[in-house]
Amino acid sequence: MVADNPETIFQLFLARGWMDGLPFIPPTEQRVARMLAYADRDPKEVVAVLPPRWGEATVEKMAVNAVMAGCLPQYFPVVMAAVSAMAEKSL
Repeated sequence: MVADNPETIFQLFLARGWMDGLPFIPPTEQRVARMLAYADRDPKEVVAVLPPRWGEATVEKMAVNAVMAGCLPQYFPVVMAAVSAMAEKSL
C-alpha cells in the first residue's frame, strides 16, 4: 500500500506536482485528525480565500498542509489565525 512507504508517497507527490521537493510528513488520516483536534472548528469551515486563484482554505485543507510542513498540532490554531490575518483586506 502506498501509505505504508514514505518514499513512495514522496515520489508520488513530486511526480504530480503537489510539492516542491523539500522533505515533508505524509498527511495520513491519523495525523490530520490529531491536527484537527486542536482546531475546535468544523473541518469544512472556510478560514480564508487566498490569491492568486482565490482558493478556499478550509480548516481541513490547512490541517493537511500543516501536517506536511511538520507543524506540531498544538501550534495549528496559530497557523489558522495567521492565514486568516493574511487574507484580510487592509483598510
